[in-house]
Amino acid sequence: MTALRQATMSALNESLVLDYVRDHDGTSRATISAELGLSAASVSRITSRLLQSGLVTESSTVAEGRGRPAGRLHLNERAGCVLAIDLGGTKCHAALADLSGTMLIEDVRPTKQDGTPYETLIATIEHLAAAATTPLVAAAIGVPAIVDPNTGVVLGGPNVHWQNFAIVDDLKGSLDVPFLVDNDVKLAAMAQAWRGLGRGLTDFATLSLGTGVGGAVVANGELVRGRNNAAGELGYLIVSPSQLKEPHADELGGVERIISGPGIAQRARDLLAADASGSQLDHDSVSSRDVLKAALSGDRVAVLVVDEVLDGLVMALIALTATADPELIIIDGGVGRSLEPYLERLSASMARHAPWQPRLAVSQLGPVPTVLGAIATALWLDRQQATPQIQPRHPKPPPVTAHAS
Repeated sequence: MTALRQATMSALNESLVLDYVRDHDGTSRATISAELGLSAASVSRITSRLLQSGLVTESSTVAEGRGRPAGRLHLNERAGCVLAIDLGGTKCHAALADLSGTMLIEDVRPTKQDGTPYETLIATIEHLAAAATTPLVAAAIGVPAIVDPNTGVVLGGPNVHWQNFAIVDDLKGSLDVPFLVDNDVKLAAMAQAWRGLGRGLTDFATLSLGTGVGGAVVANGELVRGRNNAAGELGYLIVSPSQLKEPHADELGGVERIISGPGIAQRARDLLAADASGSQLDHDSVSSRDVLKAALSGDRVAVLVVDEVLDGLVMALIALTATADPELIIIDGGVGRSLEPYLERLSASMARHAPWQPRLAVSQLGPVPTVLGAIATALWLDRQQATPQIQPRHPKPPPVTAHAS
């Protein structure tokens, strides 16, 4: 196992230790080991690295009797900050965080507020870099697209109209600190392993339903990426033979046209145009949020649309279960979180077609999982700078490994 591999295997555990030190100022190594379930040797190695990097300081207490003074650990929150950005299809959500991962400043703006999505991204970077009161040491950016792991070129980003866009090379002119660009849902999976429902699990998946549809799979404690960094992109799943003949392969994917926000709104408009009786929805202004809310009150058209959404979602969940066999599937995104009332129905539908079944849950991290995952990744990237290593041209985020020594 290489030095780089060993470093990345402990990345999330370092974040967990930092979290504990932040929340329990003056704690000891022994207490950390007992509370987090990490071996004493692992805690010793992690705290040594954190002390050397300046992220943590240590003080001694007077020992009672003949015992040795116990070292007390304290977080050095002023050692620097990291920049985390979630560039979505409709909004750009960014934050500065201290080296414990605590968000200090947030910035939320429409994706096209400053022009193109890329221009908004640059404006966000400039605004938060200027607002930092401690040195900016690293950054991580989540985008609704596939990022080629070898070239840093973005592929398949219809919601930001990016295809063959060399985002990594372009960003070098705006960021003078180490940075990474990755798929937004893959970063969200990092957040679930760090502070969400995936913490402590080695096999889970996330499925995000919003402006688009994306997924990420964690198997045997590792974030599965695939040859093109496209593993888990369930939005492209075809869910009916008729979709094979539809000329939209370069836009929204098959299941994405059914269960994404734009897909839901468009289906409602089509049904309203055919027959608007029994519905309070407005053909000209209907949104996916309107449809999901109206379905709960029995609106005829909204119920029809949601029934189709649930059928499409079940097919995606069954495909994900059959290929990845996760213990848990976390449903996220603005649309996904709104489907919490239907979890039992989804589970019952899946049970009819799969002899084994994962648990289904809606994310508890609110609208910020990609931002949190970007924070965790930026912290990891900063820690890698402390140990000189041979880095690839476009370094990749760390594998998701829970409680690995």
